[in-house]
Amino acid sequence: MKYIIGIGNYAMGDDGIGLQLIEELSRIQLPSNCMALELKNDALGLFSYLLPETSAILVVDCVKMGALPGEWRIFSPEEVRSLKRVAHASTHDGDLLQILELARATGYSIPPLRIMGIEPDSIEPSMELSATLRERLKGYGNVAARLIQEEW
Repeated sequence: MKYIIGIGNYAMGDDGIGLQLIEELSRIQLPSNCMALELKNDALGLFSYLLPETSAILVVDCVKMGALPGEWRIFSPEEVRSLKRVAHASTHDGDLLQILELARATGYSIPPLRIMGIEPDSIEPSMELSATLRERLKGYGNVAARLIQEEW
């Protein structure tokens, strides 16, 4: 099985892009071996999909990369390092890269995993995406659907 996993927070503007993208993907037909789901702020929930039968995972999230708002990049966890400071992994303030390190350290096998990072325009309290990301949402969905079907 292949997974597209959206993480983020609906109540923080563009931080909800991963979740909004999963909603967008619910409108299109993914192949039968692909599933789109949201973990919201519970990045620890990723452990549930680190299974031998998982052949690929694409995580979609808001990522501050220094790019222009709305730009996206695809990268592996090994290609980046997190500058986020968290005291510990939790369901409310986790860091995806820290969660993956914890999974490796506790014996989980990490399937091929890529991150689709989307540069935010605004991470302020709001239930709406910025106009920049909202206008590109369908395009992000098309990219994610295509990527999960490709071998990487």
